[in-house]
This record gives sequence, structure tokens and C-alpha cells, in this order.
Amino acid sequence: MKRFIALLLIIVLMLSTAACSKNETANKGSLNNQTETADENPANTENETANEITSVKFCYQDGTPALTAAKLAKESPNIDGVKIQYDMTNAPDVLTTKVLKEEADIAIVPSNLAAQAYNKGLNYKIVGTAVWGSFYLVGTEEINDFSELKGKEIYTFGKGLTPDIVFRLVLSKNGIDPDKDVTLNYLNAATEVAPVFISGKAKLAVFAEPMLTTVQMKKQDAKVLFDINEEWGKATGTKMGYPQASLIVKGDLIENNRDFVEKFIEAYKESRTWAKENPEELGKYAEEVGISVAKETIEKGIRWNSVESFDVKDTIDEYEAYFKAILDYDSDFIGGEIPDENIYYKE
Repeated sequence: MKRFIALLLIIVLMLSTAACSKNETANKGSLNNQTETADENPANTENETANEITSVKFCYQDGTPALTAAKLAKESPNIDGVKIQYDMTNAPDVLTTKVLKEEADIAIVPSNLAAQAYNKGLNYKIVGTAVWGSFYLVGTEEINDFSELKGKEIYTFGKGLTPDIVFRLVLSKNGIDPDKDVTLNYLNAATEVAPVFISGKAKLAVFAEPMLTTVQMKKQDAKVLFDINEEWGKATGTKMGYPQASLIVKGDLIENNRDFVEKFIEAYKESRTWAKENPEELGKYAEEVGISVAKETIEKGIRWNSVESFDVKDTIDEYEAYFKAILDYDSDFIGGEIPDENIYYKE
């Protein structure tokens, strides 16, 4: 009997030892697996990889917006190690589509399109004003006051769009009913207005830069009667006029890659200022990067309104006044309502 009990104790002890060894081995294996997994996918590395970008698409339209980016397009294929895809379009509707489909990471767009995209729920922020108002009333006769426009025929373009909205408001604020006191003759584009004016058929016309400089090179008696941007400022009580085109950036790009975004903004601001100060070099750059504005026109020296002012934080009043005017005219042009403050980039 004693032998049986001793044998039983030996068997129990052996089984307990085996179980402990098995558990210890399993635990070691589990710890090893956890260590290997941690080594392969450390949390910090995973976050860095998720936020890494290798390229961004920068979209803008041919013409003045493209001129502000010419130095960038020519000299900066990369910024902070990120490749910049410069995507210049010839048609406004193509640019609109790329923004509304969120294909553009960064873009220069008509400011009302920035509001429209935001009101559609797209996460773009307005960083600053790329182009301040560049529309002018030009004539071949002497006119010093808006009252002298009564009974006149004015050739213009962009019916129902920014050129029209802005010009109508300026006329109204200066005592001119745009539907009764003057005859607005709308053509499809500024390129159609130019030959009519140069031929002498039109004595008054609205032009934007750089078309204005082209017209004045071909018609020596053409003179600027009113700077519409300046008159807009007087009419709305704003300092800078109206923001014709804005630089916008995707919100998630700002959030996840702020260092890159800040360096891009500084590079763009430099390019924009350089464009005004170096017309001859700008003409060469424009030709090399495929901008359609004639080199001779650029070298002549086009007008740049308020090139010194860019940052949106300094010009929110101008944006609010612009959006309100469009809302009163046709709310669809800004997506139904004035955007809230979250549309603006915060440094």
C-alpha cells in the first residue's frame, strides 16, 4: 500500500512538472511573437508612414493665376522632398471638376469656387489671395465720373459670373442702374471683346489683365477709366478690393503635413511677388512652362493689384464682403450660403 501511494505521488509530480514546462514554453513563444510584431510595426513608424507624402498635385488655370506660379513651376519640382505635379488647365470648367472631385491637393481657384467647394462638404481651406481684382473699365473717350456713363454701351464678358457681378455692384453703388442706365453688351470671353474694341466698334469695354496690356499695346488711345477693384473697395468699405482668385489647400494635407504646407506657402508667396518685380524674366519663364500669355505682353509690365497682401487672416473682411455680394446676386455661385470661419486657414 505504501508503495502504491509513493508511486501515485511520483506520477502526479511528473504531470505537474510537464504542465508547467508546457505553459512556460507557450508563454515564451507568445512573448517572442509579441516582441517580433512590435519590432516589425512600432507605433511611431506606423504613424509616420501613414502621414508620409511623396507628391502633391497643384492645379491652376492658364493666365494670371499661372503667372503667379511661374517661378515655382520653373524652379521647384520638389519642395521639402515632396514632388510637385504642376497641372495647368486651359478651361475653367476643367479646373472646377478637378477641385470638386478632390483631385487637386492644392489649387488656385476663383474665390467663389472655394466657397462652393466648402459648402459641398469638401475639406479645402482658403490660405490666401492669389489674384486681387484685375478688371478695368477701358475707353477711348474722356470720362471722369460714373454719371457720364449714362446712355453708353459697354462691351463686357462673363455674364452672371465674377466680372459681371462685381461690375454691376460697382455701377449700382455709383448711382448707375446696370439694366436701365447703360447697355451691357455681353460677349463670350475677353478674347472676343478685344478685337471689337481694337477695331473701334466699341468705345467702352471691361478687360482683365493681362488682356488689358495686350489691348493697350495695339490701341494707343485706350486708357483705363476706372479700376474696378479700387471702386469695389470704395463701394464695400474694404481696403484691398475683392479676392478674385484664392490659393486653397486640402485640410488633411495641412493637418498631417503642416511643415510641407508652410514651406509651400512661403515658396508660392515668393513666386507671386517675384512675378510683379521681374517682368522680363517672368516672360521667359512663362514661355518655357507653356503659359499662353504672350512674352511681349508680360515684359511690357501688366498691372498687379495688391501683390503685397496675401495671407487670408489679414483679409477676412474682404472675403466676407465678396461672398455677401455674390449671395445677394445668386447664392448658387457660393453654394447657397456664406461659409463659416472654418473655411480659412489658421497658421
